[in-house]
Amino acid sequence: MEKHEICSHTGRSSALFTGLAFIVIGVLFLLNNFGLQFGFMTYRNWWALFILIGAVGPLVHAVQRYHRHGRFDGRVLHSLVSAAAIVTVAAIFLLDLAWDQWWPIFIIFGGLWTVSKGWQYRPPHD
Repeated sequence: MEKHEICSHTGRSSALFTGLAFIVIGVLFLLNNFGLQFGFMTYRNWWALFILIGAVGPLVHAVQRYHRHGRFDGRVLHSLVSAAAIVTVAAIFLLDLAWDQWWPIFIIFGGLWTVSKGWQYRPPHD
């Protein structure tokens, strides 16, 4: 399979996932409007679940890069740290945690992002 075919397949899979996610979300809202109550929608910060959707892209990128190169490098780390930051934001809202206690974790994420930028895998030359 050529690189163009792989990218095209990945793009279609991503579009399919995103489209299906929107359809499911729309159906849930529509059913909720017609009186079918879902337990998670009564939770105060249920909307923060949408933030987790943003973590899917970096996670998929990390897995694809790892499989493509067969090693854990700076770009994989950068994608994982990005996903972790997004999940952390969602968790702070979902668990009603205090921002004034948890904000330093984003400084740590910034440090990890900086470290990951300097750590790139370069294949050995023959």
